[in-house]
Amino acid sequence: MLTLIHFDFCPFCQRVRLALGYKKLPFAETPARFYGPEHFCSISGFERLPVIVYPDGSRQSESLEIIAELDRRFPATPPLHLGAIAAADLEAAMAWRARISGMLFRLIAPTLPQYPGLGDDPRAMRYYRKRMEGWLGDTLEGLQARRHLWYASMEADLHEITDRVARHGFYTPVLSVADTLITGDLTGLRLLEGITLPPELNAYFARVEAAAGISLLPDPLLQGQNP
Repeated sequence: MLTLIHFDFCPFCQRVRLALGYKKLPFAETPARFYGPEHFCSISGFERLPVIVYPDGSRQSESLEIIAELDRRFPATPPLHLGAIAAADLEAAMAWRARISGMLFRLIAPTLPQYPGLGDDPRAMRYYRKRMEGWLGDTLEGLQARRHLWYASMEADLHEITDRVARHGFYTPVLSVADTLITGDLTGLRLLEGITLPPELNAYFARVEAAAGISLLPDPLLQGQNP
């Protein structure tokens, strides 16, 4: 059986969970704690997660490379690359994602501590706060206070993707690796306090999760807590 070593809150890990669910590949989960690269390496052999362990014992990191390898190793499952999306469409999706990266993480960084295993773990939160605040140049509280500004700055980009998925159902008419990327990465936006996403975008998230048989949101009882 496959084993996925991951964080519940991590957008990159959520991409792989969606892919595994959509392909209906049974997998065991090893949730990790966000304690830093030495800890990550001690449990997975890599300094970053997700990591997947294949039945032959080999291991792989990097979410999009894992998804491509799942296509190769399990050709009888629904494809997520070749046969599901043209190279030009995937390139466009990745360019769109790169364009919004800075604003996206300013928005979602304060929301991710709503996931168990992060916000309820003081050691994990110390590392997470240091890592995010050093990268983004602001405190989690400051980012949270300016969420409306960050959201407004990427609202046009969100409408671009919303219009596309409303028209096609997914990023293209067939679920593909682009949908694992978009849904995994944008899920944190669903946790923003006082900001309502376009209903078409929420409907798209629901379609992707239904196709994968997986929910990416944290326990509802933990939603609304401040980091």
